[in-house]
Amino acid sequence: MRTAPTGAARLRANGLARLACACMERAMRGSRMKRGGPGRRTFRSPLPPQIGRPRTASESNARIANSERRARQGLRRKNSCVLESAPFFATVVHEDIETILLSEAQILQGIDRVAAEVTRAYAGREFTVMAVLKGSCVFASDLIRRVPLRLELAFVAASSYRDGTTSGRLDVNYFPADGEIAGRELLLVDDILDTGRTMQALKRELLERGARSVRTCVFLDKPARRAVDLRADHSCFEIEDKFVVGYGLDFAGAYRNLPYLGVLRQAAIERSRTAPLGRA
Repeated sequence: MRTAPTGAARLRANGLARLACACMERAMRGSRMKRGGPGRRTFRSPLPPQIGRPRTASESNARIANSERRARQGLRRKNSCVLESAPFFATVVHEDIETILLSEAQILQGIDRVAAEVTRAYAGREFTVMAVLKGSCVFASDLIRRVPLRLELAFVAASSYRDGTTSGRLDVNYFPADGEIAGRELLLVDDILDTGRTMQALKRELLERGARSVRTCVFLDKPARRAVDLRADHSCFEIEDKFVVGYGLDFAGAYRNLPYLGVLRQAAIERSRTAPLGRA
């Protein structure tokens, strides 16, 4: 047998009943008014929008845009950064960046183009994307999501940087298992093709370990610094000989998370010249 509600349950029930009555009374009063007449008020729900009715898509988008705008304003005040406008979005520029070389929108356009090239090159074949840690992680993750083919992902760690601006001998710190290399068609992905020594050594090592083929794909190409005869099969952008950071590229382990590609200020380079770079 159902018992009478007591305590908090009765209070909630009474509150809901009063609220329903208020809604009905307001609706009936509003229906007797001439809609849009001078001095007349049309019916408005006594409930706040988030309770009275579901938000429309335009209202939701407006709320999101306002939240993002307030967050950007707060970040600008907190970090004293410069806010640069770009089509459809705003970019918070780090104080150590001299200029933005490639915006996020430009980067994604370049990746779309290269992803289409890779798709055509491997159409009908399975292959493995071999990403060079750590610099290529951001680029590789965006690239593979734009390639509508069956593929596998593996990683290799190699480093040739000894300080903030120079290249030294190559250290191969990690290689995948032989089963991920032997007999496989590989796409070797790196963040930047600079002197070419790292890419050349990795390609040679992969072929010696039994890879069926090795194609190369880089986010950036710096032909002015090339020290070996090597050209990438796929390249998003060719840039001048400037020290750039962002979108996976670092200096002294920092700036990888910047969504754009920026030229680092000389003062920042001098400040961290003796720090280990950590660029893979």
